[in-house]
Amino acid sequence: MRALRVVEVDAGRRPVPGSERTLPADLVLLALGFSGPDRRDGLVDQLGLELDPRGTITRDAGFATNVPGVFAAGDAARGQSLIVWAIAEGRAVAAAVDRHLTGTTQLPAPIGPYDRPMVV
Repeated sequence: MRALRVVEVDAGRRPVPGSERTLPADLVLLALGFSGPDRRDGLVDQLGLELDPRGTITRDAGFATNVPGVFAAGDAARGQSLIVWAIAEGRAVAAAVDRHLTGTTQLPAPIGPYDRPMVV
């Protein structure tokens, strides 16, 4: 069985005793809102994800990382940004994952991984 172990945390991000539980999962998407992976001893190292000089996860034009089947979007790959960019990237990476799994997609991909806001 694949699962995700979770625990509630208090305002100081300390685990709340007795709150740990396991949720069955086939797919886990993390949307945390941060400036990039701040701990290298967790998922980034466990998966062997490559980081760029800014400390964000590297990815190709299809949002794929250096690890087959692992995709990165939002703050983890773009760096700290606006929520609208994270939403757009979430939709675009969903299309990339769909394409990876099925060979095609009909899902919208509103932006690419290297798009930047227009300055007017």
